[in-house]
Amino acid sequence: MAHLKFDIAKLEKLNDPGRFETLPPDVFWNALGAPAGACAIVEIGAGTGLFASAFASRAPAAVLYAVDTEDAMLQWMRDNRPEVAEHRIVPVKASETSVPLDDGIADALYMVNLHHELAHPDDTYAEAFRLLEPGGRILVVDWADRETPKGPPRAVRVSAATLGDLLERAGFVEVTVDETALPWHVMATARRPLG
Repeated sequence: MAHLKFDIAKLEKLNDPGRFETLPPDVFWNALGAPAGACAIVEIGAGTGLFASAFASRAPAAVLYAVDTEDAMLQWMRDNRPEVAEHRIVPVKASETSVPLDDGIADALYMVNLHHELAHPDDTYAEAFRLLEPGGRILVVDWADRETPKGPPRAVRVSAATLGDLLERAGFVEVTVDETALPWHVMATARRPLG
C-alpha cells in the first residue's frame, strides 16, 4: 500500500489553528462519544499535540497519551504544551505498529491525518484495537480519496470502503464511514466489542 511520511521540517504547519476550520475538534469529540471523567484517551500520530491539547480542554480529568514516532514531535510537545507539565498530556515514543502502553488502557483512541502515512495499516489498526478497552471507541480521519484544494497525492489516500474494511478486519464493530461530514476528509468511527 502506498504511503507518504510527513516532512519533519514542516513541523510548524501542524500548529496552525486554521487546521480546525476543516478539522473541527468538536466534530471529532462528539464522534468519540464525548469521553468524560477520569478517562484515558490515546492519539496515534499526535505530531505536536494540537488535537491532544484541544481534547484536554474538553476533558479536564482525562489523561491523553500523545503517541508519535518522531523524537522532534515529542520534544516539541514537552517544550510547548503546558498540559504536558500538568501531566494531562503524556508524550509517548512508539513505532508505527507498536505502542508501549498496556492492553485496554484507552477509553477512546483517534488518528487524524495519519492513515496515508502508514506502511502497515492492518498492524496499526490491530495495535489500536489492543489499546482500547472493550467498548472503547476509535475515530480515524484522513484525506478523502477525491480532489481537494490541498493534501497528499491521491495515490496515498484511502477510500471509504477500504478504511471500513481495515477497521472490520482489526475486529472493530459498529463501523461507520462518513465522506460528507468534513469538506476534504473521510471520517470513520467504530467500537471494540464488549465480549
